[in-house]
Amino acid sequence: MPLVTRVFYYGYTWMLLCVGGSGILIAAWELPHIFSVDLSAMAPQPAATLLTQYRFLKSMELAFGLFCFVYRREIWAGGTARRLFLAGVFGGVAARLISLAVDGVPHWAFLVFAGLELVCGVLMLLQPSRPA
Repeated sequence: MPLVTRVFYYGYTWMLLCVGGSGILIAAWELPHIFSVDLSAMAPQPAATLLTQYRFLKSMELAFGLFCFVYRREIWAGGTARRLFLAGVFGGVAARLISLAVDGVPHWAFLVFAGLELVCGVLMLLQPSRPA
């Protein structure tokens, strides 16, 4: 089980780092190509507002990935860092589930992400604490 937990933990961490970091840089490409948002059909200010908010959210994703990487020993040790990690993971899963209930069914890939995030959180919740 510890190997499986490590694979999920580091997979989640690298996903946050890569998707968050790249999303900041390629937001204007990502929104139309991945999410089918037609920025060219929007007036300049709403398009800029959406892009700035999207980049901000991607920076938060990157920041959580940095937290997961930099504080990995403390997270694996348990305590406050583990609880904060679990709050982030389960908070993200909860947001996806609320969106599923309120907004409808997203592209299947995002359902897979929610499932993988949930598995990662449960595995880390069950992971015994150990010294840092």
